[in-house]
Amino acid sequence: MANHSPGVIRPEEIYEVRELRRRMGLGDHAYREARAAGLRVRRLGRKIFVLGEDFIAFVKSRPEENAAASGTNELQGSAPLAVRDY
Repeated sequence: MANHSPGVIRPEEIYEVRELRRRMGLGDHAYREARAAGLRVRRLGRKIFVLGEDFIAFVKSRPEENAAASGTNELQGSAPLAVRDY
């Protein structure tokens, strides 16, 4: 049975874009920004998919944001990986 937990992306799974966006809380702008920055997608007919491993690699490739720049009191590098919707 597949895990449909919000915020959980597994490297061995394939996600329809709308499911990936729902899990990660990505709005239209953040998704377009991620695509423009190199997030890889696969098309099959009218469906668009993202491999979990591709999304994780994409997020890991993004520059780290320190606590001062994010306006939080979190220690640098302790925040969960996510693409921010500015």
